[in-house]
Amino acid sequence: MKPPFRRPGRARVAHEVDDELAFHLDMRTSQLIAQGYPEAAARREAERQFGDMTSVRDACVTMDQSRERVTRRTDMIGELKQDIVFGLRTLRRSPLSSIVVVLTLALGIGANTSIFTLVDAVLLRPLPVPHAERLIAIGDGSRVGGTSFSDAPRGDLISYPLYQAIAPHPELASGLLASGSPGRLDVASESGGEPEHPRGRLVSGNYFSVLGVTAMLGRTFDAREDAGVGSSPVAAISYAYWTRRFHRDSSVIGRSIIVNGSGLTIVGVTPPWFEGEIVGFSNDLWIPLTMTPLVRAHQPLLDNRTAYWLLLMGRLAPGVTPARAGARYDELIRQDLRDHPPGSAGLFTQEVRDTRLFIGSGARGFSRLRGLYQAPLVTLMIGVGLLLLIVCANVANLLMARAVARGREMSVRQALGAARGRLLRQLLTESLLLGLAGAGAGLLLSYWGSRLLLTLAADGTAAIPLALNLDRVVLGFTVLLALLTVLLFGLVPALRGSRVDLAAALRGHARSVTGGRGGRVPLGRILIVAQVALSMVLLLGAGLLVRSLAGVENADTGIDRDHLLIVEVNARGHGYDGERLSHFAQNLSARFAALPGVTSSAFSENGIFSGTESETNLEIPGFTVRNAADTSAAYDQTGPGYVAATGAHLVDGRDFAASDVEHGERVMVINRSMASHYWPGASAVGRIVTFNDTIPVRIVGVVADIRDHDLVTEPVRRFYVPYLQRQFGDPTNLRFELRAAGNPVALANTVRAAIRAEDGTIPINAIDPLTELMRQSIREQRLLTRLAAGFGVMALLLAAIGLYGVMTYAVSRRTGEIGLRGALGAGRGDVIGMVLGDAMKVVGIGVVLGIPASLAATQLLKSQLHGVATGDPVALIAALLVLATTAFVAALLPALRASRVAPIVALSQE
Repeated sequence: MKPPFRRPGRARVAHEVDDELAFHLDMRTSQLIAQGYPEAAARREAERQFGDMTSVRDACVTMDQSRERVTRRTDMIGELKQDIVFGLRTLRRSPLSSIVVVLTLALGIGANTSIFTLVDAVLLRPLPVPHAERLIAIGDGSRVGGTSFSDAPRGDLISYPLYQAIAPHPELASGLLASGSPGRLDVASESGGEPEHPRGRLVSGNYFSVLGVTAMLGRTFDAREDAGVGSSPVAAISYAYWTRRFHRDSSVIGRSIIVNGSGLTIVGVTPPWFEGEIVGFSNDLWIPLTMTPLVRAHQPLLDNRTAYWLLLMGRLAPGVTPARAGARYDELIRQDLRDHPPGSAGLFTQEVRDTRLFIGSGARGFSRLRGLYQAPLVTLMIGVGLLLLIVCANVANLLMARAVARGREMSVRQALGAARGRLLRQLLTESLLLGLAGAGAGLLLSYWGSRLLLTLAADGTAAIPLALNLDRVVLGFTVLLALLTVLLFGLVPALRGSRVDLAAALRGHARSVTGGRGGRVPLGRILIVAQVALSMVLLLGAGLLVRSLAGVENADTGIDRDHLLIVEVNARGHGYDGERLSHFAQNLSARFAALPGVTSSAFSENGIFSGTESETNLEIPGFTVRNAADTSAAYDQTGPGYVAATGAHLVDGRDFAASDVEHGERVMVINRSMASHYWPGASAVGRIVTFNDTIPVRIVGVVADIRDHDLVTEPVRRFYVPYLQRQFGDPTNLRFELRAAGNPVALANTVRAAIRAEDGTIPINAIDPLTELMRQSIREQRLLTRLAAGFGVMALLLAAIGLYGVMTYAVSRRTGEIGLRGALGAGRGDVIGMVLGDAMKVVGIGVVLGIPASLAATQLLKSQLHGVATGDPVALIAALLVLATTAFVAALLPALRASRVAPIVALSQE
C-alpha cells in the first residue's frame, strides 16, 4: 500500500486552514438556514459575520506555520539526540571496527591538516600586524638577505638612493619602509667575552610605525634614526632575544652592546608576537639603515646606486587601491632609473624598459621559504588529497559491510514504520560521529605531523622558525574536511543501508536484505578499482620523484665533491681588509695545505654552494649584443690554484698563480659556457674583456662548467678573477676550499685548530663537507620525495587492506558456492585460482584506469622533476610491479582461506 500523499509544509498548512475555515463557514451557514434564512442569503450573512476571510486565513496560516516550525524543530532536535545516543551505542557494540575506521580517518585527515598547517604558515597567513591587507611590497620577497652590485637596473631589489627618491609620496602611502641585510651579526657585551651570532636586520626609521608595531619595553625607531649617517647608534631587540640573552631584565633599556665592532644602545623590546616582516625568519635585532657604514663597513651601500639590497613595504594611503599604487610606484622607479642611471651600459634605456619590477601585496610579508616550498607544498596538498580519497573508499567499504550485517535491523525498523529518510539520517549521524572522532584524532596527529614536516624541511640545518598554530583557518579547514569526508565515505553506505528488501527480510535471508542483486556487492569492487587507480597515481609520482632525486644527487658537478671541505671565517667583520686581508687569506691557506690529510687548499669570495652569488655586466669586443642578458655573467674572486684544489677540469690555458696580485696584469678564467657563448668555435684564451666600464681583463684560462651553486639547473656563464687583485674592491667574504685525501669530515678539528693558531679571535662561521652543503641545497626536493614516497606506501597499504576486506567478504558470501564446487570435485588450486582471478580482474581494471590518470596527474610534477620525463618507463614499470605484487599478496590470504572450506560445512550452512 502506498503511503498517503503529503503536501510540502507551507502548502499543506494553507490547505488545512482552508479546510478548517470552510468547515466553520458551512456550519454557520447551516445554522442561519435553520433560523429561516434562504440558502444564498444565509451564505452571504455567514461570510459577513466572519469578516475579511483573507486576513483571517493569512493570520491562521501564519500562526499554524509558526507552531509547526517550532514542533518540527523540537522533533528534529529530539530525533538528533536519539540518533546520537543510538549511534554511540551502535559504535560501542563493535569497538574494533569503529576504532579501525576512526584511526583510518585520522590518518587521512591528519595528513591533510599537517600539510595545510604548513601551507597556511608559509603561503596564506598574513603578517600579525594591524590591517596587513593595506600593505604593499616592492622587491622580490624571496631575496630577503640578497645584495647585488650591477650597472644594470634591478627589479628584485632596490638601492638606497632609489628608496630615498620614491619614499616621499604620501598621496600613495602613509609611509614606505626599507629593510635589508645583514643576517648573522657578531654581538658582544661591553665587558667582552665570546660574541654571539644573533640575526639582525637594517631598517629605516619608520619601519615600526609603518607596520603598526609599538614597543613592549622602551621605544621603537622614529625619524631621529634617519637624521644622518651614523647619527643614531641604537638597536631594538625582539622579545625572544630579550628572553634568551637578557633573561627579561627590564634594565636592558639603555644598555650598550658591540655589534660587528660598533657600539649600539638598546632602546626598545618588541612585543612577543612580532619577529619581523619576513616569514620563516626569526629576527633578533633591528638596526637603523643609517648605521650601515658602521655595521657593514666593508661595503659602500648607502650612496651607491649600483648596490641593490633593500626590500620596501608601504602602508597604502586612505582611498588608494593596491593597483593604483603599484602602477604609480612602477612609473616612479623607472623614471628615477632613467634620470640617474647606475651605469653607462649602451642598452640601458632598453634595460629599464625590460626590467621586471616586483610590486604586489605586502600582506603576507617577505619570505624566502615561499619561493622554495610553494610548488612542493601545493604538490603535497594534491597528494594528501588523493590519499584522503583512498581512505574514504576504504572506510566506505567497511561501512557497506557493516550495513549488510545490519540488514535485518533495518528491515525490522522499516516494517515498524520508520521511513527511509529516517533510516538514512540515522546512518549519516553514525558516519558523522565517526568523521568527527577521526577529525579530532587527526588534529592530534597533525600537531606532531606538522612539526615533523618542519624538521624534515630543515633537513639537519637550524630549525625553521614558523608559528604552527591551530588558528581559525586551520581549525575551519579541518572541520570542513571532516564534513566533506563524511559525505564521501558515509553517503553511499547510508543510501545502500537504508534501501531494504522487506520480502527478503521476511524470508530470513540476511545476506540479501541489502546490497543488490545476486548476493554480490558491485559497489565495493568499484571502490577497490578507484583505490587501485589512485594508488597508481601516487606510486608513479613517488617513483618519478625518487628517480629525479637520485639523478640530482648523483649529478656530475665537475668538481671533486666527495673530498672537499668548505671553511668560512668572518675576516672582513673582524677588521681584515685590503692588503691585510690578502695576506691573511694566503697565510691561512698555506697553513691548511700543510695539514696532514689535506692535498691542496684554495680560497674564494663566494665559494661553492655557499648561497651567495655575484653578477656583473661585460663588454665583449666584436660580440653582437642581442638583448640585455647577453652582457651579464656570474663571477667569483678566487685564490691561486682554485681550479686544481676543487678538482675542476682546466680545458685551456692556466689556473691562477701566486703572481696574480694587485699590481700585476688583470687576468680572468672563464667557464666553457661563457667561452662558447662569446667565442663559439674559437679559443677564448688571450681575449680581452672589459667590465666596470674601464677595466680591461685578459682571459688566461678556460675551465669546464661547474655546478657550484645549484644541482638542478644548468651551469650559467661564469668567470673568475684573482682574489688578490681585488678587481671588484675588497671581497666581502672569505671561504676556503680544502681538498682531502680521505673523508673531509675528519679534518674539522685540525682545521679549527689551524684557524685558532693563525688568529685566535676570528669567528668561524662554518666548517662543512661539500656533500652536506649539496644535500642542504636540495632539501625541498628531498622533503617532497620523502613525503611522496610515504604517501605512496600508505596508499598501497590502504588499497591492499581494502582489497583484502572485499575479497574476504566475497568469500564469506560465496561459502555455499565454494562448498558445492568442492563437492563436485574442484581442488584447492581451482578455488585459489578462482578467487585470485576474481581479485586480479578488479586490480587490472584499476590499473587500466590508473595508468592514463597517472600520466595526466604527473604533469603537475614537471617543475619538480630533473632529468626524468613524466612518462618514465622505469618508474611506471616499478609502480606496476609493486602494486601487482601487493594486490596479489592481499588477495592470496582470502583465497587460501577459501580453499580450506570443507564442502560438508559449507553446504550445511546453506
